[in-house]
Amino acid sequence: MEDARRRLMELVQFHCRAAKQATLVPGLTLFRSDVPSEPVRSLYDPRVCIVLQGRKQIVIDRRHIEIGPGDYLVVVLDLPVSASVIEASPVRPHLALTIDLDPQLIAEMTLSETTGAEGRATRGADTAALTIDILEPSKRLVELLDRPADIETLAPLIRREIVYRLLQGELGDMVRQCGTTGSRLSRVARAAAWIKANFQQPLEIAALADMAGMSVTSFHRAFKAATAMSPLQFRTRLRLHEARRLLLLSGDRIGGIAREVGYESQSQFNREYRKMFGTSPGVDVRS
Repeated sequence: MEDARRRLMELVQFHCRAAKQATLVPGLTLFRSDVPSEPVRSLYDPRVCIVLQGRKQIVIDRRHIEIGPGDYLVVVLDLPVSASVIEASPVRPHLALTIDLDPQLIAEMTLSETTGAEGRATRGADTAALTIDILEPSKRLVELLDRPADIETLAPLIRREIVYRLLQGELGDMVRQCGTTGSRLSRVARAAAWIKANFQQPLEIAALADMAGMSVTSFHRAFKAATAMSPLQFRTRLRLHEARRLLLLSGDRIGGIAREVGYESQSQFNREYRKMFGTSPGVDVRS
């Protein structure tokens, strides 16, 4: 396993020329940092993250998740997170990679399974100990960067193998729920996807619970277990992520952007923005 990790580190160091490097392999992203980083708020899509060197911290509301060289992280639904590199140096840079997960592929691979998917796994993100079964196909996926003519044919096969290994691994129940229609986590994911697509709109919890096929109480409990936040907190984070993106991209008037992302009160927008990002919208625009 150590040989595979060392080889993968060499590949990431060679092919990653920026802090975040998109690649020719669909769904594969490489990361490198020579210094610890400030927390960056972003929206994580379903993915697996493997840290090869250094350490990374993911914060989902008040839940802190650390990922080191012996771990892998799986995210199975869209989640607003704060991510930072907490251990890195020029001598031992932080090296990592992410591979996007396709819920449809997971659903296809679990279609023939007869075991239940509820289990105890209700979180939308979790870590487990990295194994050679997951590390080896991940290495082969990155090796395709040296053989670009093979990517179109081999990348889908290797990604399928990685999903298979995830399903067989410690977080298999959680991954399986992501692709199992009717599982609690898939129903929460459906509601979360609706909030993501309609975050500017008023939020009716009863309608979301009905969409998920749960009582309001059960929906609240399941949503918070999966995302570490309530549906309203989830929507607030989505609104503020989009507001900050628009502010830094265009520098438009703060009031107009507040209304665009769904706020009727600019003072409420300012308060929640400062609470989330530690600074006011105006200061962000000026800086």
